[in-house]
Amino acid sequence: MERQARASVEERRYRLNHRPPVTFPENLPITSKRQQIVRLIKENQVVIVSGETGCGKSTQIPKMCLEAGRGLVGKIGCTQPRRIAAITIAHRIAEELGEGIGGSVGYKIRFREKTSKQAFIKIMTDGMLLAETQGDPGLYEYDTLIIDEAHERTLNIDFILGIIRTFFRADRNSR
Repeated sequence: MERQARASVEERRYRLNHRPPVTFPENLPITSKRQQIVRLIKENQVVIVSGETGCGKSTQIPKMCLEAGRGLVGKIGCTQPRRIAAITIAHRIAEELGEGIGGSVGYKIRFREKTSKQAFIKIMTDGMLLAETQGDPGLYEYDTLIIDEAHERTLNIDFILGIIRTFFRADRNSR
């Protein structure tokens, strides 16, 4: 157990020292709310962000989570309902971080994954996150989950939200 604790501390130190520098495009409307969103992420377990289509939510919120100190204990996982969106958003975030895909940012869709162990952000379809609960019921790979397009209310999203809710109940009951 002592060896595992040391390894955990070393991994967190590594992640802290290798976190990519984050910048935000000034032309996106969500950027004007950046400081408020980062503060809310730091202060709350759950944050709901609503904004117009095209304002930058999908690409900027994962980076705001990084800025808020998330992604150090585990990855920042972000779901998308469609495969093309997951790939496109992952590429866009990686590009904005000045990297290629598979470094700090990766993606996972059915039959294809381009995510390194050192990744900070992993974009995936909601079906992939749901499938991951089979091998990791507590989703311990992640310290942050972003359920994008949750308003679409698919069966996958409903199941994911139900699973996440059980985490809050378990946390409350362990106090």
